Amino acid sequence: MGTPNFFNDSPISIPEEDRFGIDPFARALARSFNEISSPVGATIALNGPWGSGKSSAVNLIRHHLRSVTEEENLLIVDFKCWWFHGEEALTLAFLQTLNTALGKSLSEKAKDLIPKIGKTLLQAGPVIGPAINIATGSPFGTLFSRSLDFTKQFFPADESVEGLFRRLSEALEQQKKRFLVIIDDIDRLTPDEALLVFRLVKSVGRLPNVMYLIAFDRELAEKAVKERYPSEGPHFLEKIIQAYFELPLPARDDLNGAFLAEIERRCGAFTDQEEIRRFMNIFYDFIVPYLNSPRDLTRLTNSVAISWPPVAKEVNVADFVALEVIRVFEPKLYNMIRSNKERVCGTRSSLRAGQGAKNEIEDFLNAVPAGRREQVKTGLMRLFPRFENVGYSSGFLERWVAQRLVCTEKHFETYFRMAIGDETLSVAEINEFVDRCGDGAYVKRVFREAFKSIRKNGKSKVPLLLDEVNAHASKIEKVNFEPLISAIFEIADEIDRDADRERGFSIGDNPLRIHWLIRKLTFERCDLDERSKIFTTACRGAQLGWLVDFTSSAITDYHPREGKERQPAEKCLVKEDCLDELRALALKAIKSAATNGGLIVHKSLPYILFRWREFAEDDGASVKAWISDRLVDDVSVAYLAKAFTRESWTQGMGGLGDRVAMRHTHAAVDGLQSIIDVDAFRRRLEELGSDETFSKPYKEHVNTFLEAWRKRQRGEED
Repeated sequence: MGTPNFFNDSPISIPEEDRFGIDPFARALARSFNEISSPVGATIALNGPWGSGKSSAVNLIRHHLRSVTEEENLLIVDFKCWWFHGEEALTLAFLQTLNTALGKSLSEKAKDLIPKIGKTLLQAGPVIGPAINIATGSPFGTLFSRSLDFTKQFFPADESVEGLFRRLSEALEQQKKRFLVIIDDIDRLTPDEALLVFRLVKSVGRLPNVMYLIAFDRELAEKAVKERYPSEGPHFLEKIIQAYFELPLPARDDLNGAFLAEIERRCGAFTDQEEIRRFMNIFYDFIVPYLNSPRDLTRLTNSVAISWPPVAKEVNVADFVALEVIRVFEPKLYNMIRSNKERVCGTRSSLRAGQGAKNEIEDFLNAVPAGRREQVKTGLMRLFPRFENVGYSSGFLERWVAQRLVCTEKHFETYFRMAIGDETLSVAEINEFVDRCGDGAYVKRVFREAFKSIRKNGKSKVPLLLDEVNAHASKIEKVNFEPLISAIFEIADEIDRDADRERGFSIGDNPLRIHWLIRKLTFERCDLDERSKIFTTACRGAQLGWLVDFTSSAITDYHPREGKERQPAEKCLVKEDCLDELRALALKAIKSAATNGGLIVHKSLPYILFRWREFAEDDGASVKAWISDRLVDDVSVAYLAKAFTRESWTQGMGGLGDRVAMRHTHAAVDGLQSIIDVDAFRRRLEELGSDETFSKPYKEHVNTFLEAWRKRQRGEED
């Protein structure tokens, strides 16, 4: 036979396919069944956890009994209990299986005994428990009336249960043929269904010349018994099963060898000694503890088979396989690594080694069960040297890049091409954010990473993150509102990206999404006093553009634009007596940016300038004076021109329409006179527009704005 295909999870059926030492055990157990004479419901249990190879062992036992079955001295009957769900269906199926198997060998007078037993038991309804469970003392459970019509048709006779069993036993004792009923996959049943199967075997199935082989996970079965029948303890199963046999564990060398052979077959042979050394270090330190059963091996090799082809030759094999182990067995950790490139890639300087590295890795170790943290810690340090207490030089980083290791930012993303798409966040990512949103440093780091992560639609992941947090706002602890909101306020300008704006809408941008989020959090669960405290605290560290935006919104609640009504207190962001503090904070931030050069280059310059006029309440004197000073500087004039240039996109309507949207440029000069000397501004623009020595990028800003302004004056604006 050829090498087994590990992509197929089917159990083996012949000795030649055995790679884990199951066949000698199966051969011995088959011999034992063959030597049992005159059994009366003899029940043998094959115990092993899910995925340990129980079904393979059963198939091999069947194989070694073939010579006996061919002589018709032994008939093997399969009761596929997992095909049926519910006590009623399982009982009917078990009785039908016995009737089909035993009926053919019974005399004419005895052929209808099992149907009669079935009818008698099933029609007993609630009293069926005492009738069927004389040996176990356990209630069988209520059988519903809807099946009685079927049972009356399938089981045609009437007689007492005791008499029918006696007659059936006598009939089976008179024949030489034995029956082996195999019941596998009990682990797939619910606990109540599994216990029902045991009770059926003990009571209805306790017949002469009938044997049972039951394969199940003893630990799970005893747990179910303990929950349902606490007074029975282990005695429940002992009354039913005469002998237990533990499925032998695969030899560690066999599992390791099979896995290494599969990796070489799928990923290619190793030729470089350094690559072999790295792989084997990671293999023995990290991968081996996860390979404990054939099913573990199958899961991992199947994962490699699917995810390797897209990244073949582009990644380091050892790192790739280690990450597949994490993806298959530690999915929460996998998602955490995938979304924290900056925290795992690169090196840590010697000055930051030691306690800093320890604290950093602890965040990741908390994503795995405590019992596996030591092995995971070793694996993470193998994959990401940043977690080691070592200060690596830049030469190491260059070598890692050449080896295409996952710890380098250049190759990190390649390892995750088979990960979740960029149109959604995983449940693990969302849950982690909700759990850790009280950590301001963490919140800022996550949003900055989201800002740098550009999706296929050209947007960053910031809108996605804000929308998901908004959707899960009810899960966020109230105590985390202030640190979360403060952290967002501190980076609000950084994560404001034009490309994240909803297409066709001027309001669907990240600042608006922040407004939605903070209102969702606080308006539903905080009163006005609590909101005021949270927001004023957050505003003290807010970035300029967002601080101005928020302050303007808070003021507008009480002093709305013309035609609007004042908001009731319960709908206001803060108390009215907080407005002076917010206005003072905003003015201080504006003046600081105006002095240090940050204001002239701010992306929200026009909005801030108009709000400056409102907040200062000096009829625009402050802002006009500042702009007047800027007009003497050529570059500042260009920045003002760029700031007041607006673009819009239109697409033809009606008929076939236009296939391509058209861009239109506008000069936003409405109300400009309230903050600037318009004539002086126009003169400076004209001068710079005709200045051949003015540098190109800045001159383009000037000419674009001038042309749009001229069109507007001529009434030719698009």
